[in-house]
Amino acid sequence: MISWFDEAFGGSRTNICVQADGGKIFYQNGSCRKLCGNFFGKICPQSCVLSCEKASGQRLQGEGIQFMGNRKIGNQYFDVLFFGEEPWRLILLYPLQRKYEAWLKRFQERSLSRRELEIANLCLQGLTNAKIMGELSISKATLKTHLNNLYKKIPEARSEGWRKNSTAAAS
Repeated sequence: MISWFDEAFGGSRTNICVQADGGKIFYQNGSCRKLCGNFFGKICPQSCVLSCEKASGQRLQGEGIQFMGNRKIGNQYFDVLFFGEEPWRLILLYPLQRKYEAWLKRFQERSLSRRELEIANLCLQGLTNAKIMGELSISKATLKTHLNNLYKKIPEARSEGWRKNSTAAAS
């Protein structure tokens, strides 16, 4: 089975990890080993699990499928999918860097102001409106104005989910 996993997912950009026996690593693809280190046959420190639990404020359920979008793990952002039933857990971490770069390129091509680009970049990083206001020392009304201007210039941004982890746009 492991050779099938390696053949199917070994070169994938998606980080793939299979845990069993209370967190012991049963399988890691190359991307996962590069991100987390080689924990094959060892108990994983579960930085992805802990990061997602901390960010969401809740423990992962013991079974089923759970999705957590736009989660920061280490210094990167991922869409994370947990699948399984104790004691087995399949974890998929899809890196969002290329997706972010594509959105930033779209934003740069659409004549956004310097501040709108700055706000778009912070949104892509998963910051909430409150954190953006604090980071840029701007009011809620000012942020709302910039976001509404951004959505007028790039209407598809409102519906395409580029702000998965943030409070929805200004209304």
